[in-house]
Amino acid sequence: MDDEAPPLVIISDSQQDRYASLHMIDWWDQERIRNARVMVVGAGALGNEVLKNLALLGVGHLLIVDVDTVEASNLTRSVLFRQQDGGRPKAEVAAEGVRLLNPDVRVSVFQGDVIYGLGTGVYRQMDVVLSCLDNRAARVAVNRACWQTQKPLVDGALGILSGLVRTFRSPRGACYECTMTEQDYRLLNVRYSCPPGFALVTGREPTIPTTASLIAALQVQETLKLLHGQEVAAGQAIYYSGETTRFTRLAYPIREDCPVHTVYDPVVELPCAVEDLTVKQFVQALAAFLEMPGLILLPRQIATIGYCPACQKREAIYRPYDEVVIRQSACPDCGSARIFDVTGTLATHAPLQDVPLRQLAIPPYHILPVRTDNQWLYVEFSGDKPGLLAAWQK
Repeated sequence: MDDEAPPLVIISDSQQDRYASLHMIDWWDQERIRNARVMVVGAGALGNEVLKNLALLGVGHLLIVDVDTVEASNLTRSVLFRQQDGGRPKAEVAAEGVRLLNPDVRVSVFQGDVIYGLGTGVYRQMDVVLSCLDNRAARVAVNRACWQTQKPLVDGALGILSGLVRTFRSPRGACYECTMTEQDYRLLNVRYSCPPGFALVTGREPTIPTTASLIAALQVQETLKLLHGQEVAAGQAIYYSGETTRFTRLAYPIREDCPVHTVYDPVVELPCAVEDLTVKQFVQALAAFLEMPGLILLPRQIATIGYCPACQKREAIYRPYDEVVIRQSACPDCGSARIFDVTGTLATHAPLQDVPLRQLAIPPYHILPVRTDNQWLYVEFSGDKPGLLAAWQK
């Protein structure tokens, strides 16, 4: 027998080591769990249960993403929230709860809109992303970013007594959008839960804490398998029916016309924050990487010029079109309705306004695709990383 061979099972002092029982699992690697980087998008009923489990297991680095605040109605389904937390950001409160459960876990928080506010570069830092969302539009955004950065996505969805766990693994198998129908696309801008039900009226699907516990447990279990390098089927789902207490496995076909299946490669890490640069400065920085002029693909449509047919006043706008039509549609001189030039790209060889990139609604730590006739380039604003993941640096 080789005296130098490592022990098959680590036996530690259960009085001193909080992970002692986990060490008894022959394939368990607590060091791998401690070093893991996991993002949880959505800190509601499902997100609370997911975060609780991840904290208990000692997952070392968590990023919690949520846009909402705590309400009294959350208290029946959210183990990390208390009565006195009403009105506070869910992500912040959930982070405090995680730290109380396990001080070993480093928790960063993003309080904002995952669709427009969270840069794609954040996903590149993750080992696994868990989606605990209640609407299709947010799921689409998370799915696209995960696919582009080749990060596993474990998605959970709740009904009342039933739920669904889906795992998508770029570039293998189907993605979330492969599962969507034409009706799903029409409902993208509605806060519409999955599966459909009361959400058309309330914007939410009613559920109970036991369902959230079951689905969250499955999500975290699939995450543990991914973190340990175990096989997890791509583009498949586990459906749980509380009515029949049965589990059913589903396999999704790959949609040949799916618009998502693009991987961002190569990624150029620009050591600047979005706030640091104007459009002109960004294009100047691109010159070192581009072989010829190209087009910068923006994350949102922007209004470039506003024109008033009545008084013929022209104004440079350079802001997101959806915000402009709500707030600045009237001419500031005569009050008449204006016409806008709108674009989703900027040409690197055209005369450029000295406009701050942030004014174009480019989120921190984002990756901007740039296309030329003979290459694609994906430029990441890596200078934003320390601010977004500050708690991980401690």
